[in-house]
Amino acid sequence: MPKLPPSMLGEVPADADGGVAEAGPVARDEDPLASPVRVGGPWIRCYGNFRLEGDLRKDLTRLTMLCGPENGMRRLTKEPVEAEVAEGGAPVPFPLEAKKGECYRIFAVAEPTVTDLDVVVRSSRGASIAADHGEDRWPIVQPDRPFCPLEDDTLTVELAARRGKGKVVAEVWALRVSMSD
Repeated sequence: MPKLPPSMLGEVPADADGGVAEAGPVARDEDPLASPVRVGGPWIRCYGNFRLEGDLRKDLTRLTMLCGPENGMRRLTKEPVEAEVAEGGAPVPFPLEAKKGECYRIFAVAEPTVTDLDVVVRSSRGASIAADHGEDRWPIVQPDRPFCPLEDDTLTVELAARRGKGKVVAEVWALRVSMSD
């Protein structure tokens, strides 16, 4: 389990450039739902200059390599999930065996014919627990931090085209964190 730097755990003040967008909640005993990782900062900076080049798998690999290792994450999926999505069509689901003490990010890239790709993560009870918040063809869930389930659960990741139709590839990356019971 990698040791997270204090800045990612919210234990130190914001960077010198500091803005509110980089400030995250600090986990406290009285706040059991506080994020175990810092919000913003390196989670956003990693994709700030990312641009698609046209090859789905290569674009996905570049995106994940920019945002995964830099933030202490490792690839969880052995191979990218590949699917076809269409506006108005049913979401394409795939399972994610989530563990308490791990945080996750889903990265996806769609063909240019899909101008808005949505990714939603649902609990085993069907509740949406994480989603991308952009209107583009390379969503990241969550865009400003990983999501961290409070218990082991079989989650469902749904890929759907809000606009357009085409192929999509996606990967799940994980970060082991320390969570108090």
